[in-house]
Amino acid sequence: MEVALVSTVLKVLGTKLAPLALKELSSKAGVARDIQELQDLVEEINNWLQTVGDKGRSSKWLKKLKEVVYDAEDLVHEFHIEAEKQDIEITGGKNTLVKYFITKPKATVTEFKIAHKIKKIKNRFDEIVKGRSDYSTIANSMPVDYPVQHTRKTIGEVPLYTIVDETTIFGRDQAKNQIISELIETDSQQKIVSVIGLGGSGKTTLAKLVFNDGNIIKHFEVVLWVHVSREFAVEKLVEKLFKAIAGDMSDHPPLQHVSRTISDKLVGKRFLAVLDDVWTEDRVEWEQFMVHLKSGAPGSSILLTTRSRKVAEAVDSSYAYNLPFLSKEDSWKVFQQCFGIALKALDPEFLQTGKEIVEKCGGVPLAIKVIAGVLHGIKGIEEWRSICDSNLLDVQDDEHRVFACLSLSFVHLPDHLKPCFLHCSIFPRGYVINRRHLISQWIAHGFVPTNQARQAEDVGIGYFDSLLKVGFLQDHVQIWSTRGEVTCKMHDLVHDLARQILRDEFVSEIETNKQIKRCRYLSLTSCTGKLDNKLCGKVRALYVCGRELEFDKTMNKQCCVRTIILKYITDDSLPLFVSKFEYLGYLEISDVNCEALPEALSRCWNLQALHVLNCSRLAVVPESIGKLKKLRTLELNGVSSIKSLPQSIGDCDNLRRLYLEECRGIEDIPNSLGKLENLRILSIVDCVSLQKLPPSDSFGKLLNLQTITFNLCYNLRNLPQCMTSLIHLESVDLGYCFQLVELPEGMGNLRNLKVLNLKKCKKLRGLPAGCGKLTRLQQLSLFVIGDSAKHARISELGNLDKLDGELQIKNIRYVKDPGDTDKVCLKKKNGIRKLSLDWYSRWEDQPNDMEEELSLNMEKELHLLDSLEPPSKIEKLRIRGYRGSQLPRWMAKQSDSCGPADDTHIVMQRNPSEFSHLTELVLDNLPNLEHLGELVELATGKDP
Repeated sequence: MEVALVSTVLKVLGTKLAPLALKELSSKAGVARDIQELQDLVEEINNWLQTVGDKGRSSKWLKKLKEVVYDAEDLVHEFHIEAEKQDIEITGGKNTLVKYFITKPKATVTEFKIAHKIKKIKNRFDEIVKGRSDYSTIANSMPVDYPVQHTRKTIGEVPLYTIVDETTIFGRDQAKNQIISELIETDSQQKIVSVIGLGGSGKTTLAKLVFNDGNIIKHFEVVLWVHVSREFAVEKLVEKLFKAIAGDMSDHPPLQHVSRTISDKLVGKRFLAVLDDVWTEDRVEWEQFMVHLKSGAPGSSILLTTRSRKVAEAVDSSYAYNLPFLSKEDSWKVFQQCFGIALKALDPEFLQTGKEIVEKCGGVPLAIKVIAGVLHGIKGIEEWRSICDSNLLDVQDDEHRVFACLSLSFVHLPDHLKPCFLHCSIFPRGYVINRRHLISQWIAHGFVPTNQARQAEDVGIGYFDSLLKVGFLQDHVQIWSTRGEVTCKMHDLVHDLARQILRDEFVSEIETNKQIKRCRYLSLTSCTGKLDNKLCGKVRALYVCGRELEFDKTMNKQCCVRTIILKYITDDSLPLFVSKFEYLGYLEISDVNCEALPEALSRCWNLQALHVLNCSRLAVVPESIGKLKKLRTLELNGVSSIKSLPQSIGDCDNLRRLYLEECRGIEDIPNSLGKLENLRILSIVDCVSLQKLPPSDSFGKLLNLQTITFNLCYNLRNLPQCMTSLIHLESVDLGYCFQLVELPEGMGNLRNLKVLNLKKCKKLRGLPAGCGKLTRLQQLSLFVIGDSAKHARISELGNLDKLDGELQIKNIRYVKDPGDTDKVCLKKKNGIRKLSLDWYSRWEDQPNDMEEELSLNMEKELHLLDSLEPPSKIEKLRIRGYRGSQLPRWMAKQSDSCGPADDTHIVMQRNPSEFSHLTELVLDNLPNLEHLGELVELATGKDP
C-alpha cells in the first residue's frame, strides 16, 4: 500500500503543476523549464511505480520520494497563492497603475524566492529518481503506450449503483428476532444483551435493525443510541448520553447537572440504551457509567455491541449472542445488492470470478460490500482475476482477511478518490461527518478541481457519493431534505485502514510520538499540551478538541496547513494562533468560548470556507472579513449573540454560500449583500428576530442565486418583489414562517424552480396567480387558495405534473367554479404520497352561523371532493372541514352498507382495498356527513 500512497501523492502534485496561471508566473520567474521538467519527472516516475508495483521496492527510497513530493506540492501551493495575490493586488479595485508600481517590487522579490525553491526541489527530485539503481532499466522497458491496459473481456455499461437499504439485510432475520425477544421479555431486572462479532460483521447494522423495529418502539418509552468506541472515558460517555436525551451540549453544563438531567429523564420509564462498539473490560469503569442508568423502570434494557467476549462477561451480560458469518448464499446476495447490477447481466466468466472473490471475504458483510463497490468500477476480467488471485486475500485469520479486503479495495480505488478518503482519517472514530463541510475541506486541499465548468462543490458531491458506493463512507443520512444536508460516518475498520496507510504521516498523541517531523495529519482529542512550531511544521490538516489546550504565542507563520477544525477551545490566544496560517483554506470553530472573531483573520488570505458553530457568546464578525477575497462559504450556526453582519461582507467577491442558522439575535441583513454577484445559496434558518430583508435594489442583484432558505424565521412577513427576477432559483424554502402573509406577484417567472416549501405558513392568504407556470416544480408542500383575483386558482395545480412527496391544499371553500377542480388531476400525480384536503386555512376560520351553512350547495361540495381523488399509491390522506353530506365515489366503492356518523373525527390506520398503499386516513370535522358505513366496510387489509 506504500506504493499506492506514493502514487496518489504524485498524481495530486501532477494535477497542481498543470494550470496555466502557474505556467505564466513561472515564466516571469524564469523557472518555466524547471516546472515543465518537474511535471515530466512526476508523470514518468508515477508510470514506472504503477508498472513495477511492489516488486523490488525500497521502503527507504519510497519514503524519500514521498517527502520530496510533499515538499514540492507545498511549494506549488505557495506558488499558486502568490500568483493569485499578485493578480488581485495589481488588477483589483481602483488606481490600478499606482497599485502596480507599489506591488511590482514586492512581487519580484517573491518570484525570486520561489524560483530558488523550485530549482532546489527539482534538483532533489532528480537525485532521488536517479538514486534508484534499476530505474533506467525498468523505465526503458516500459511499453510506449503505457499505462493503457488491453483486456480480453469487459463489462458493458452498467446502471448507477444503488445505496444499500439496511432494512433488507440478508441472513440476519433470525438474529434480529432473537435479540428483540430477549430485550422485551418481561423481567423486573435491568438486563444487558450483548452482540459479539468480528469487526465488519454487521453488529452495528443489526443493532440498528433492532433499534428501529416497531416492537421495540412500542415496548420501550425511551430509546437511546450512544457510540462508545475504544476510549471508554466515563465523563465523555455521560455527555454523549445527555446529548442523546436532551439533544444539546452547547452550553457545556457541569457533570452534576448532566447526571441529574439523565436521571430525571429516565426515572420511572422503561428504556432501551444501545451502546455501540464497546471495548472496555474494566468492571470499575463500567459500574461508574452504569450509575447514570439506574433510575429507569423495571424491564429497562441495554443492547451492547462488541468484538470481544471478555467485554460481554465484564458487564455481566444476561444474554450474549455470537453473530455468525454470512452463509455463501447470503454473501452472494449481499454482493449482488451492493454491486448494483442484475445477476443476469454478468458474463459467466465474471460471475464465476466474482463468486470466488466473495468466498474469500469469509462471510463478512463489510468486506463483501467494499469489494463489490470496487469491482463495480472495474470492467476488465483480467483485473477481476488479479484481485481474486491476490496474495492479500490468502489469509487464514478472519480478522486479517477483512483488513486484507479493505486494503485491496484501497489499492484499486480511483486515484482522485484516494486523497479524499485518506483525509477522513483526521476525524475521531464514530465522528458524524457533514458532507458540505467535508467537501469544503477537500477543495481547500486541492483534491477537487476548481477550474472546470461545473461548480467544485458539485464535483465534490460526486466524489462523496463514490466513496459511499465503495463502502469507505457509510450511514448516509439526509437530515434536511429541502436543503440537501447530508451526514455520514466511517466504519472503525475503514477508519483504521486510512490511518495505517498514512503511518507516521498521521499523529494523534503529541506527548509520545517521535515522528512528528513527518506528520501531515494531526488529530488531537482531549489534548492538554501546547500546540507549537515543532508540531505544526509540515502539518496539512489539523483537528483539535480539548478545553485544556494551549497555543504557543510565539508560533511562526505556517504555510502548509490547509484545514483546521477547533472544538471546545478556551485558550484566549486563539485569535493570534489563527492569524499565523496565511495559506489556510478551511477553518471550522465549534463550541469555542470567544466573543468576537479576530480582526487578524483577514491575514488568512487563502481562506475559502469559514464555519463558526455553536459559539453562543460570539457577537462580533470583524469588518476585516471583507478582505477575504477567496471566501466561498461562510456559515454561522448557533451563534445566538450576534445581531448583524458587517457591511464589508459585500466585499467578499467570491462568496457562493452564506448560511445563517440559529442566529436568534440577528435582526437584519446588510444592504451590501447585493454586491455578492457570485452568491448561489442564501440560507437563513431559525433567525427568529429577523423581520426584514435588504431592499429590492440590493436583493434583486443576486442574479446567480439558486437556493433561498428562510426557514423558521417566525417574524418574516413579506418577501421583496424583486425575488421573482432571480430566474436561476431552483429552491425556495419558507417553511415555518408563521407571519408570512403573501408571496411576491410574478412567482410564475421562476421557471427553473423545483422546490417551494411553504410548510406551516399559517397566515398565507394564497399563492399568487401564475404559479401554474412552474412546470419543473417537484416539491410543493402547501397550496393555499385565495379569495381574490390576484391569487392562483386551484386549476393551476393541473400543470404541475412532477409533484411528489407531501401536498396540503387549503381553503377549498374558496373554489368558485367546480370545474376548476376537474383540471387538478391529482389522481395522475403518482409521486404524491401524503395529501391533505382542507376546506379552511385555520380551525378558527370555520363558520359558526347558520346562514352560511344554509347557503351550502351539497352537490357542489360533493363534486369538489369527488374530483380531488388522490393517486392510487397515496400513503396518508387527510380530509378536514369537508361540508358535504355524502362521501365521493372513490371512497365508497364496493360498499353497500351504511350507518349513522356518531363522530366528526375519524382516524383509520388500515389499508382500504381501493388504495393498497394507504396506511393512514384521517377524517376531521365533517359536520354534515350523514353516514360512514362505506368506510367501515372498506377498512380491510393489513396493518401498517
